[in-house]
Amino acid sequence: MQTAKPAPPPAPRRRRLDPAAAEHLHALMAGWQLVADLSFADLLLFIPVEGTENFRIVGQLRPYTARTLYPADLVGEVVEPGWQPYVERAWREGRRLRTSQPVLIDAEPVRVEAVPVRHHGEVVAVMCVESAELPDRPTGRLETAYLRAADALQEMVARGLFPFQEDLELVSSPRVGDGLVVLDASARVEFASPNATSAFRRMGINALPLDLPVPGRVGVLVAQAMAGRRPVETDVEADGAVTHVRVVPLLRGAGRRRGALALCRDVTELRGQDRLISRREATIREVHHRVKNNLQTVASLLRLQVRRLGDHPMAVAALEESVRRIAAIALVHETLTEEFEGAVDMADVARRVVRMLESSLGREDVRIILNAGSVRVDAAVATPLAVVLSELVQNAIEHGLAGGPGVVTVTLRGGDGRQTILDVADDGSAELDAAPPPEPEPEDEAGRPGGLGLRLVRALVDEELGGQFTLAIRPGKGSLATATIPGSE
Repeated sequence: MQTAKPAPPPAPRRRRLDPAAAEHLHALMAGWQLVADLSFADLLLFIPVEGTENFRIVGQLRPYTARTLYPADLVGEVVEPGWQPYVERAWREGRRLRTSQPVLIDAEPVRVEAVPVRHHGEVVAVMCVESAELPDRPTGRLETAYLRAADALQEMVARGLFPFQEDLELVSSPRVGDGLVVLDASARVEFASPNATSAFRRMGINALPLDLPVPGRVGVLVAQAMAGRRPVETDVEADGAVTHVRVVPLLRGAGRRRGALALCRDVTELRGQDRLISRREATIREVHHRVKNNLQTVASLLRLQVRRLGDHPMAVAALEESVRRIAAIALVHETLTEEFEGAVDMADVARRVVRMLESSLGREDVRIILNAGSVRVDAAVATPLAVVLSELVQNAIEHGLAGGPGVVTVTLRGGDGRQTILDVADDGSAELDAAPPPEPEPEDEAGRPGGLGLRLVRALVDEELGGQFTLAIRPGKGSLATATIPGSE
């Protein structure tokens, strides 16, 4: 009497990926270069198309250790189950499947393995590992070690143990070709590539004998990675050389460990460049700090001079305007001492300028409202734009509000390579800059009247920044001044 075969497990439901599963696949694609290089294979990632029996290719990776089988970009293509039967079966049966015989792809024999991608016990995708048929010859130690490590990682993918969450943060991990050490479950060396041996010599370790633990700092990293079941990486410095080491544990599930991979790369020159850049950035920030201090010293000297000119109101007003302009420029340099990317958040500068103007007013019947998100501009734009902002707000208070109560609204938008727009509006009823000067003010080239403040604004916006400045009187709504600065895109 024959025993009935157990029914195959039901295929996973074809539904839309939830955010956690999608993040798992993003982590897989961030860290699967290791799988491709160890497998000498192209990787394709398939997810089912909701409501159909088809699959869509959402990820593709080519190996550095072998030529690619797919020069064309396949991401986005929809594949019927008949074209990739192993993918459909791996999805339905939830287990790894490999071809017993090579299949022909573009008349070339190819080995295909379909690996289910698990997340919290559920199959959410299928990773297809496709490599050219190996020649009929004995494989070398390096090739054998690579393929065994690749098999371990593929099994971790099928069990939901790979990728690690840390893979999402990978920026520049060592590659297999940079140097690889394979360790067994007791953290003893099973294989060390020639490049790895050279890297360890630069770290002061002359040999990596088989069946012995890795000595030195790397041995500590291996122990940490295997005990914590998470990858560990750091820079190891010795004798003037810097080697970046990443240790990836190989897991079997149920708390068991299979071994670990230690990847290493010489980054001495790269770290030297990083230090040089850091020193230059520190020097630039120090220069901005000193410029800010010098400008504040000049402003303090002018304030002292103001106190001696109490009987000369015109001179006092001129010096106070100069102090305000110098203070606005100093605020930009103060911001630059805190920046690390060579750009300035103009919204932050605007907030500081507004606070400075509010404190200098000494009035509670005038409000300055700032509407601005993050608006990043080049440092060369920030300084003149800060002066423009200060002049327009001061002008709106003195002439738009005519010295009376009211609200000045500052709106800043754009930046990040796009056009930057600065609007300064007031709710006064007086004509902007209408207060008669002691002596007639000359008109500008376009016949537009204005005091020194507006002429300075037009010069900075139109000539220095290559933008456009407009000033409009809105009957019953006050005035609106707009400075438009072109972007760099």
